[in-house]
Amino acid sequence: MTRLVTCWIILAIALSAPASFAADKVNAEYHAARAAYVSLSKDQARQRYRHNWDKVLNKLQRFVKNHPRHSKAASACYLLGKGYRDLYRISRSRKDAEQAVAYFKKLARDYSRSSLADDALYIQAEIETQILQHPDTARLLCNNIMCRYPGGDKVGDARKLLKTLPVKVKAQHGGGHAVLKKVRYFSDKNHTRVVMDLDKSATFVINTLAADKKSGAMARIYLDLRGVKTADSVEATNNVNTPIVKRIRVGEHKNLTRVVCDVTRLTEYSVMTLHNPERIIVDIAQNGATLEKKPAKATKTVAKKKKPRPKTAAPVVIEDQPMRVKLPDVSKKRRGQLRIVVDPGHGGKDPGAIGPGRLYEKTVVLKIAREVAARLKKELKCDVVLTRSTDTYIPLQRRTAFANKVHADLFISIHANSSRNHKAHGVATYYLNFSKNHKAVAVAARENGMSLQDVGDLELILFDLMANAKINESSRLAAQIQQSLTGELRRHYSNVKNLGVRQGPFYVLLGATMPSVLVEVAFISNQQEARRLNSARFRQRAARGIVAGVKKYLRTQNLLR
Repeated sequence: MTRLVTCWIILAIALSAPASFAADKVNAEYHAARAAYVSLSKDQARQRYRHNWDKVLNKLQRFVKNHPRHSKAASACYLLGKGYRDLYRISRSRKDAEQAVAYFKKLARDYSRSSLADDALYIQAEIETQILQHPDTARLLCNNIMCRYPGGDKVGDARKLLKTLPVKVKAQHGGGHAVLKKVRYFSDKNHTRVVMDLDKSATFVINTLAADKKSGAMARIYLDLRGVKTADSVEATNNVNTPIVKRIRVGEHKNLTRVVCDVTRLTEYSVMTLHNPERIIVDIAQNGATLEKKPAKATKTVAKKKKPRPKTAAPVVIEDQPMRVKLPDVSKKRRGQLRIVVDPGHGGKDPGAIGPGRLYEKTVVLKIAREVAARLKKELKCDVVLTRSTDTYIPLQRRTAFANKVHADLFISIHANSSRNHKAHGVATYYLNFSKNHKAVAVAARENGMSLQDVGDLELILFDLMANAKINESSRLAAQIQQSLTGELRRHYSNVKNLGVRQGPFYVLLGATMPSVLVEVAFISNQQEARRLNSARFRQRAARGIVAGVKKYLRTQNLLR
């Protein structure tokens, strides 16, 4: 027996030895490439000759190409980016700077969960600003850092860089100066919105100044509009007297117009631009965090959501229900852990659409959401949180606020469609964007609980930078879910119509800092599809299709093997 055991041990060692040897060889390959990079970075004489750089960079390139899933692949990408950036400083070749950007972009895209991802985005933003002269791209990168890595060590640097970047609005045809036609404002208990109406687009920079106790000057948030003249009807001073903004002043000097908001204190704010007609909009938070720490110094620009919201774990009082509601208290997650928030639409006092036989949308989507959550946990081994697990009303804006709070990686809102045309049927998946498609706007109006006119007004708050940062990823997630869901249902049912991926101004998706979609599984207003929604087997199959789409998306993002 002892000899037999010994033989098995020897055999096991022999079989495992090649794998262990191969792993050691790959590790040695990385460390050799890294050592070559470090050696070159310390030798200024060798750095003057391109062939020395080529030898080092080729080693790192081979490692990334041959071992893309290795734990050191992200580090190799980072060294490649830094290497090409340093090479540019010697060669002054734009192609070297573009190569650096390409590797930093690859790191942020393919290894987004790496601790180096936010560093890669920031250095890329520096290159886009200082070398390639692409301030708009740098602005998107800075906002990307704040959206995706709010707890990272590059957030402060990103805010500083963002403060220096001019904001360029979409170019218009025709020459001459833009004209500031009107300055108006609105105020509520949360913020003051200042709107500048122009006859065409303009370039501007926004900045802040702290209060000056010696001169008695108030704190200021101001915009410099370049190449802009002021219409005669615009008043030089407008006493506003909102809780945060006390006065708006407009002045013109040579080729620049400055709009100054005198504020009681420096607080969080956001800026966005809208077109047709051209507008620049600044939202100044009344209850936001104070930015002014040292009165003698100008403060940092902080790009945040327009309306500060209450902490998502706190109870929310429902106006016409004598009850309090708590969203799940899941404020932290382990490093590297994948977290998905599944949102069953409607709930509580909001039944959603009502189908034949008093079938409530809120009821069927909760059942589907529970099935989706269970499958995601089982198949992906990830953390899944439901915004509601019972028949509870939760305001729309609280749902994505909660997803942001718990640092979710994906947000999936599940609904059933409805139409006055009871023959309408099919599956559709939406992501956030302003849409001129009347059908999409009609669906958004119903899901938002708004009139069509109200949805048009929603454009004013739709395009904040934090939301737009995830639109492209959301569209890819929507495409994968739509394809998988439709395919799964067609295997079991006839007459399943693929309505495709659509854009819409859905309030429930507004402000999400992660890829987010809204899935309309079927039409509850259609008699045949209502029967299906009322079937446990259909709901299971729908959930299977949604999960399959999520898995495909995560694989394309290298977040799932």
